[in-house]
Amino acid sequence: KKVAETVAKNTGGNYPAPEAIIECVKYGLDHPTGEEKFKFERESFAKLAATSESEALIGIFEGVTKMKKHDFGSDVKAKKAKKVAVVGAGLMGAGIAQVTAEKAKVSSVLLKDRNDEAVAKGASYMTDNWDKKTKRRRMERHARDAAASRIVPLTDDSPHLPRHWSDCDV
Repeated sequence: KKVAETVAKNTGGNYPAPEAIIECVKYGLDHPTGEEKFKFERESFAKLAATSESEALIGIFEGVTKMKKHDFGSDVKAKKAKKVAVVGAGLMGAGIAQVTAEKAKVSSVLLKDRNDEAVAKGASYMTDNWDKKTKRRRMERHARDAAASRIVPLTDDSPHLPRHWSDCDV
C-alpha cells in the first residue's frame, strides 16, 4: 500500500506502467507457482505497450538518442545565420543578444521588446557589461564598439520592424 502511494505521488497518476508493475508483483506473490503469473505479466505488458503514453515515451527516447548522436541525416547542412532576432530585452534576452553580438559571426542582432523603455533597459545592461569588460581588459574597445553596432533595438511600434523581421535567419 505504501509503495502504491509513493508511486502515485511521484508520477501524479500520469504513467500507467509503475502501477501495472505493482499489480504484477502482487499477482506474482499471490500465485507463487505456475504459468498464471507469467501470463498475467505478458498481458499487462501488452496492454501498456498499446497506450498513448508508451508511444509518447518511445518517441521521446528516440529523439533524445538522436540528439546525443547528432544524427540528423547526412543531407542536413548547417545554415549560416546573418541576422538573429531576440524577443525580449530583459536580463536573459539582453544577455543572449550581447553574447550573440560578441561571439557569433552575424551582421546584426535584433533586440525586440514591447516599448522603448524595455529596449533601453536591455541596451543599458549590455553597455554596462561591455564597459566592465573593457575596463578589466577582457575586451578591446574596437571589439566592444563592433558588438554594440550589431545590436538593432526594435519595439512593437518600430516603423522598420516588418522589414527587419522579414529577412531574419534565426
